[in-house]
Amino acid sequence: MSLIELEHITFAYGPEEPPVLRDFSMTVEAGECLVLRGDNGAGKTTLFRVLNGLSFPQEGVYRFDGAEVTPALLKKQRQAKLFHMRVGYLFQNPDVMLFNASVREEIAFGPRQMGLPEEDITARTADCMALFGLEPLADKAPYHLSGGQKKQVALAAVLALNPEVLILDEPLAGLDRRTRERLIALLLELRQAGKTLLIATHDDALCQALEARIVRLENSGE
Repeated sequence: MSLIELEHITFAYGPEEPPVLRDFSMTVEAGECLVLRGDNGAGKTTLFRVLNGLSFPQEGVYRFDGAEVTPALLKKQRQAKLFHMRVGYLFQNPDVMLFNASVREEIAFGPRQMGLPEEDITARTADCMALFGLEPLADKAPYHLSGGQKKQVALAAVLALNPEVLILDEPLAGLDRRTRERLIALLLELRQAGKTLLIATHDDALCQALEARIVRLENSGE
């Protein structure tokens, strides 16, 4: 059984809109690294929303670790919490993810929402800040940061939950060369540690470093 199974998924944003995804099927094995490629409008971000339980297909089935992911499943608090602890999502625009008063609080927010002990929250927050060298920014408000710094804070917040699956939408966009190299090295470490990675990127260096399987999405709208 694959960790992620999509069977004949069709998704449109409205009854009068053409499908963004049409009869799309895909499987992802635990520990695999997969890169999505496709033009703007091909459905990469939409597919990521489905995989994270933020949107639900009109047709087809999405299974995660054997369980079908549906609105009914994610309305159950315990099931939703378990799902979102296992699947982490970095949005392409980090501004939609950052809303706490400080970088430290931003990174601690997810573990705190999941009810982890305070000492674990403190340790995870410190570890994730150290990973990106964010300690000097710990008390700054995220909205005062540069675009690259915001992306690093958003990814640190995702990693603080230690998810099994990382879904990353254009993670290298807007980063300077040094930060890009650091992030590529981090993603390689995560891959070697057995994390499952799904990444939308046009960066060939990242694909080569991760030895990723490429899945190409074609525009399905009419």
